[in-house]
Formats: sequence, structure tokens, C-alpha cells
Amino acid sequence: MRRRPLCVVLVCMILGILCNAWINTKEPVSYERESIHFLCELEEFVKKDNGYTLVVRDVKGEDSFSCKKIKLYANENTAMPKELHIGNLLAVTASIHSFEKPGNPGQFDEYKYNTELGITAQGFAGKIEIKKNTVKNPEDFLHRLRNHLQDVVSLCCNEKTAGIVSAMVLGDKSGLSDEVKQLYQENGIAHVLAISGLHISLIGASLFFVLRKYFMPMQGAAVVTMVLLFLYGILTGFSISTQRAVIMMGCMLLARLAGRHYDGLSALSFSAICQLLIHPMVLFQTGFLLSYGTVLGIYVFVDVFCDAWESKNPIWMAVAGTAGIELVTLPILLTAYYEFSILSIAANVLFLPFMGGIFVTSLAGIGLGSITIFAGKFCFGFAHFCFMLFEWIGNLFVKIPGAVVITGKPTDWQVFLYYGCGVLFLFLQKWKQKKIFLLTLAFGVFVLFLPIHNNFDLQITNLDVGQGDCSCIRTKNHTFLIDGGSSDVNKVGKYRMIPFLKSQGISYVSYLFLTHSDKDHTNGAVEWLCAANQMGVKIGTVILPKLNEKEEAYCTLLDELRNKGCNLMFMQRGDTVTIDELRISCLHPYPDYEWKSANDSSLVLKVNYQNFTGLFTGDLEEAGEKEIINKLSHVNYLKVAHHGSKGASSEIFLEQVKPDVSVISCGKKNRYGHPHKETLKRLENIGSKVYRTDKEGAVSIECQNGKWYLSLWKKESGKKRLLSDW
Repeated sequence: MRRRPLCVVLVCMILGILCNAWINTKEPVSYERESIHFLCELEEFVKKDNGYTLVVRDVKGEDSFSCKKIKLYANENTAMPKELHIGNLLAVTASIHSFEKPGNPGQFDEYKYNTELGITAQGFAGKIEIKKNTVKNPEDFLHRLRNHLQDVVSLCCNEKTAGIVSAMVLGDKSGLSDEVKQLYQENGIAHVLAISGLHISLIGASLFFVLRKYFMPMQGAAVVTMVLLFLYGILTGFSISTQRAVIMMGCMLLARLAGRHYDGLSALSFSAICQLLIHPMVLFQTGFLLSYGTVLGIYVFVDVFCDAWESKNPIWMAVAGTAGIELVTLPILLTAYYEFSILSIAANVLFLPFMGGIFVTSLAGIGLGSITIFAGKFCFGFAHFCFMLFEWIGNLFVKIPGAVVITGKPTDWQVFLYYGCGVLFLFLQKWKQKKIFLLTLAFGVFVLFLPIHNNFDLQITNLDVGQGDCSCIRTKNHTFLIDGGSSDVNKVGKYRMIPFLKSQGISYVSYLFLTHSDKDHTNGAVEWLCAANQMGVKIGTVILPKLNEKEEAYCTLLDELRNKGCNLMFMQRGDTVTIDELRISCLHPYPDYEWKSANDSSLVLKVNYQNFTGLFTGDLEEAGEKEIINKLSHVNYLKVAHHGSKGASSEIFLEQVKPDVSVISCGKKNRYGHPHKETLKRLENIGSKVYRTDKEGAVSIECQNGKWYLSLWKKESGKKRLLSDW
């Protein structure tokens, strides 16, 4: 057995980082400044349609303000110089804010992602001036070269092909459409949308061969190859996978020069050690784990499967390598995306053989396209054909029933047991007992896919959707949503609602209740319903209030839902939906109700489960409250109407319902001033415990074996505490 001390060092290093992260639970530093002046050095900038995104470093400002790196956004209203260069010393006036921690389970953690890259805050620039025109020539030259090459790709390809080529060859994913990202992710081939180690190895090996054979001796060829690879890494943004591949290629060339054996696992470990020494927290990035997990799967499992089945057939080796990648990265993918493509192995076996050809012809297309657009278009023809083929096959795979399985986010103990079974599998395979080690592997997969997200009788979660509303009610077998929209979160369906549902393992919503037509209650739901394949989560029935007099927004909403072929139902006072022990009753409106405000036509829903009563009031205001006051009594749970506005939740209404727990859904620092201080005072006067999504994030209560628990996602990371007085 070969000794690999670097592997041991890496394992110890990873354990040390994990222990430090577990012990070090300090609250993040707040960088909130409405307007501040500071000096900084420009490290990176990207021009977009509506402005610039800049990363600046060594930030020092007034009032002793300082931080390592800030991500700045500049738009058409920002006063800034016509030309910027990497290395410029800038004087900036901006509003600075800390990155938001996720408000919901499943939501992308922008705070964690950016801090792992060393970026500690974000800002919106009002004015940018060049204080000193210093230029870091190599970096600035490569930055401008990258922009030129992106322009060449855009001229030679259509928009979709240009986006994929730029991601694969130049490391720029800004041109990728959401549809392409989702399609490749659902087919388990999202990794091809990045610069891979295969590409770096292909470039390095080709360069080394040509230089050594025709131009210079081995030592010179190795040095020049490494320098060019390093420059290519800078050109493409030096992503995690690029850094890994460049370091490993360097190890291979050094081994060749020294006449030593190249060990892939040792080179992989050395590469990881280098990255973790610079940025230890990168260990928790999905990109880092997938990049190293992919290579680890190939190195370990190709030999294992080929030895077990005593076959070195190239096709079998390709299948074995793909299976190895899937086995190592499966928990990472489920933790990051909450779904798994059953056909991903087939998709990778079909698509990966094309990647080398795509990469080589794309490089040729970029080179020749810089001289003549016609030659560039000709070279990109192969890539365009392959991407069309991928799209056709990918869409075919996705349409197969059950091809994509929404599993939810696995727990830490599931991941630990899975990898434990994987280690045991590697030991058992030496016995050449196929049945035993395959059973071990199967048990690990079974544990990973165990459904552990519905160990409750009833769960109610008010999602943090900013200035809007979305409530999720779940039983063991069914899911219901009440509203889904926001006035201040862009694409709230894609970035807040769907990630939550998938993280909980929900692939089907039985009923979606839209209390009224305001966009802050409906736009996320409409976005979801209008998306291709409904983003992987289906809706059974959409329920609207039954009205005789309909406003224009209601009619528009109704037309949109009908055009999408939604199964529609209409509720009025006295109607009920009953499933198992859960009963949802409509208290308001009735068809002849003469509403003066559209808010007062909101569905008001009473939820009964065993001895629990909840009340969901949409945007109901005081006039509507008077219509239902005689039908109300004490409730355990109240979703406070109209985001806690002054004109809702009147004193007489609250005295009648006296909720134990009240939840207000509103946006942080919203322009309406919700919740109003008078509303909060009225809730305080009746002794109700008030929770707000702008402060606590998603607010969830659930019943387990007759006991009720509360969890606040942003404030307590979803930790459950007993509601002892229920």
C-alpha cells in the first residue's frame, strides 16, 4: 500500500477547520452605513448591462471604518470615471451593508458564500473617483483580454451558445440563462458549465508536448507551460476548479522533471492544502467540495470497479468513473440542490466524451474569431451542434416521470453514515465479495434518501419573502400554501419559495390559496406556475376568493392562471377543504360583499387541527374585520393582516381572537413602515407573542406528539423550542 503523507496532512487540516468552525460562533461584524467615504484598491470589475460590479480591497474610511474586501454595485446613476484599471486607488462614496443571512431553510446563503471568498460587505456606490492612477499591468491586461475574447464569442455565437462557451472556456457565467442552468442541474451535468480539470490538463499536456518536441528542452517546456497555465487561470478568474487543476498539473510536470512517479491522490491533497491555507473557509463552499469530490471519485472508484469486475474496457472505465463521481458528490449535491437526477450517470456518459472536442474547437473559434468572424463562426459550429443535442436529450430526460427526485436536504448524521458506509465499502472490496460491498453501498444510499422532513403532525411556516406574504401548512402527507409574493424581492418564487419547498422534500402542493390579487401576495406564485416544468414542484389546485364584483388586477390574475391551464377553485364564506384531520374553512368573503378596498375582499381562512386553531387574514382591513367579528373566537395562531399596517388588526378584532402567537410578514426597512407601532402596541396589550419575518426570518410552529414547538430561522438557525403554555 502506497504511503501518502499529504493525504494525512489534509485530513488533519480539515478536522482542524471543522473544529474551529464549530467552536467559533461569533456574531458577524455589522457594516451598516447609509453614506460613507473611503479609499480602496480596485481588484476586479465586471461591466453589465445596467452598470458595474466591482470588488475593492484594503478599504479604509472615516470613523475608523475598515475591512478587507467589499463588493460594490454601480448603476447609471453612479458618478464614475469613463475608464477603470485593476490596481487603481479609488475614492468612493457609498452606502455599505452587511450580507444578509438566509431568512428561510433552503435559501442561498449570500453571507456565507461571500465571506468564504474574503468579501465582508457589499455597497451601492454613489460616486467613484480615481485618487491615484496606479495599474497592475499583468492583471489589467488579462482582464481586458478577457473582455475582448468575450466580445469575440458574442459576435461568433448566438446568445445561448455564447453564454455556455464563456462559462466553459473563459470562466464567466454571467451570460448563462436560468433555463440552461436549471436544465444542466436537473440532468446532473452542471459541472460542465465551468472550467474543468480535464480542460486544464488538455491545455497543459498539449502545450508541454508541442514545446518540448519543437521548441525547447524538457525543463524549459515545463516552466513555460506552467507560466502559461497560471496566466490562463488569472484570465479566467482563477476559480476553485481552475486552481486545483493548475496546481495538480504543476505537480505532474515537476514529477516528470524529477523523474519521479506522479501520484494523483497526493497531488489532489497538495492542491487542497494550498487552497485551504489561503482561505480555510472555502472548505464549506459547494464548488470546492464538488471540484475535489469529482476528482477523488475518479481516482478511487475507477480502479475499485475495474478490479472488482476484472475489466479495463474503456466504456466500462468511463461508466466506473462517472459512477465514482456520483457516489462521492451525491451528498454534496443533495445538500446544495435538494434533488437528484436518476439519469445523471447516463447523461454524463453521453455528454462527457464531447467536452474535449467542444473545448478545443471553442479555443480555435476564439483565436480565429479575433482575426475573422467567419472562421470563428465555423469553428463554433461543433459546440453549437453539441449544445443543441445536449438540450434536446436533457429535455427528454427531464420529461421522463420520476427522472428528477426531490429529496430535501439530508441531515448531518445521514451524510456521516453515508460516507462511513463508503469507507467500509472500500475496505470490503479487497475481499472480492461483490455482494457484500454492494449491499454496504446500497445501505449508505438508503440512509441518505430516508425521508426525515415530516416527523411532525402539523407544521405552519411563515416564509421570509420580504414585503409580501407566503405561508406553508404541512401535514404528514399534504402541503398547502397561502399566498406567495413580494414587492421587494426579485424572483421570489425561484429564490425563496421553491428552495424552501425542495429543501423540505416537497415536490407537490395540494392547494395554493391566493387570498387576493395584490402582487405582493401573488407574483411569486405566478412566476412559479409560468415557469417551465413549474421548477420541479407541481401544484394541484389554485383557490381564489369567489366574488361577483371583480377588480382589474383580479381579472388579470385569473386570465394568467387560466392560460397556464391551472386547476381553479373558488371559495366563499362557509366553504371548507378537509384532508385527514386538517380542516380549512373560509370565513370571508361572500359573493355579494360590496368591498371598497381590494384588501377587504381577501380570503380569510380558519385552520383547525385537533385542538389547534389558526387564522390567516390576507390583507383584511377594519371594514372586512367587522364582517367576520361575530364568527370569531380565541385562536392559537394569527397571521397578522396586511403586514401589520395601522388600518388592520383593530382593537375589537384582537380582543375577540386573542391569539397566543401572532406572526407578521414584512420586509426589512420597508417603505410603508410596516408593522405600525400602534398595531404592535395592540398586540402587546392582549398578551400575544409577536414574531416578525423581517427580524426572525421564517417563523415555524409544529406539533409533535401533542407538543408544540417554535423555530425562528434567522435568529436561532431553526432551533426548536417548546411552547410550554399551549
